[in-house]
Amino acid sequence: MWMVPDIVRQGAERFGDKVAVSDPDTELSYVQLATAAARFANLLCEIGVEVGDRVLVVLPNSVRFTQAHFGILSAGAISVPCDSAITRKSLTGIYRNCEPRVLVTDALSLKRLCLDSEPLGLEGILVFGAMDSDDKNTNCRSVEDALADDSRDVGADMQVQDDAVASLMYTTGTTGGAKGVPLTHRNIHATLTNITRFIGYTEQDREVIILPLSHNFGLGHLYCNLISGGGVYTENGMARVGRVLKKLSEFGATGFPGTPTGFGILIDKYGEVLRQRGQHLRFSVINSAPLPPERTAQLQALLPNLDIMVYYGLTEVSRSTFISLTSKGPNYYASVGRSMDGVKIEVLDSNGQGQSPGESGEVAISGPTVTSGYWRNEELNRAVFKNGRLYTGDLGYKDEQGHLFLTGRKKDFINVGGYKVNPAEVEKVIEAYPGVGDVGVVGIEGVGGVTGESVVAGVVVEVEPFDFGALETHCLRQLEKFKVPAVFERVDAIPRANTGKAKRVELAKLIRSRWVGEDT
Repeated sequence: MWMVPDIVRQGAERFGDKVAVSDPDTELSYVQLATAAARFANLLCEIGVEVGDRVLVVLPNSVRFTQAHFGILSAGAISVPCDSAITRKSLTGIYRNCEPRVLVTDALSLKRLCLDSEPLGLEGILVFGAMDSDDKNTNCRSVEDALADDSRDVGADMQVQDDAVASLMYTTGTTGGAKGVPLTHRNIHATLTNITRFIGYTEQDREVIILPLSHNFGLGHLYCNLISGGGVYTENGMARVGRVLKKLSEFGATGFPGTPTGFGILIDKYGEVLRQRGQHLRFSVINSAPLPPERTAQLQALLPNLDIMVYYGLTEVSRSTFISLTSKGPNYYASVGRSMDGVKIEVLDSNGQGQSPGESGEVAISGPTVTSGYWRNEELNRAVFKNGRLYTGDLGYKDEQGHLFLTGRKKDFINVGGYKVNPAEVEKVIEAYPGVGDVGVVGIEGVGGVTGESVVAGVVVEVEPFDFGALETHCLRQLEKFKVPAVFERVDAIPRANTGKAKRVELAKLIRSRWVGEDT
């Protein structure tokens, strides 16, 4: 029986003093990471955390995050990683849904979220970094003191099975509020087995991870490197893009996962630096949204020896398909690959019947990587989990060989007088127009007094002057008239999740607020 904490326990035995994880300030070997996880687990047990209790984690990508996450799992508790920039309102919503016992954070976040004076009802808060002496919350406790205490080296006695929940991951997708996705040790093991086999991780691999570890994409790459004896350097996003690119060569990175948005920025603004610094990269997994074929071609031209991989998955069922675009070639640049071992991908019509190759429908997934259902959300579970399948809400088709091609989101489609408009199709046309930096397309009711939805595009402009009339003409040449936006709205930025996905609900609200003066 395999459990997630085995990653660090077995890593200490197999890889010893080899560097496991580092960030701009700290570096830990496999032995040191296992020791830190054991001490953290014992600290949790001392303050009353029991098997199955939820523990919130609000920390940026760092060695600290890694210590806390594996420590929570080593205690038999459930790790609930949250975005390091989470708002008090969002954190409160997660708290109410999963009722955690403890929060792990740092001193800066403690102040920013006002948890020093209003602790949400948490029984304890474990804090990395120096706290102010006038902190009003007596439940706060320093983590560093505990991690320096070698009397806590004996690991906690975890009494759980592999079908127990290891992590509770909150996801918002592109619509709706946060949903808790419980992933068991068994779910995670099935996923990691598929990833490591497809990518071919070895002890020689070293990966620079800037994706948030609070999401499955980034966390999965941390897991896979540590299982294989590789090394990880991590930091938060590309705020320090120069340092990240420098680290690719300094760290000897063989892997560099990212999003289409992130790689688009690197290609457009730092292409020559990426070419120089990324010479030793063996592979790059790119996901969170479809990678445009033209971006694949650009990246392959910059780094001819790079194996560009993409996958399809959700938090609810991570890494369902995989493909090496480099190996398959340009004819498959629009595909997300074939299903992984043990995973069944079906394309279904509106009656739940399977579609033939080339016919579009809703993508449904079943297999050992699929979550058992959303945390405390039976209504949504009844709508999404049916007949042993997860109905993803994604639309697509498979070719004769079983390669999956995604065409859009069921809920994203815009109803224009009975015609269905896929916003992704419209965005692709607008993105190709010179001077457009970014775009998001949404459906908005009642535009110009028209009953029903209209197509509206939020456009980020990179050059001045910009001719929106010419952009509309460009769209009319390539799209049916009902798909052409009724309004092109200039915006400063498209609201996006850390994964790169457009937040369409927020974008529509932003645009409407400009017209009617609503409070955003």
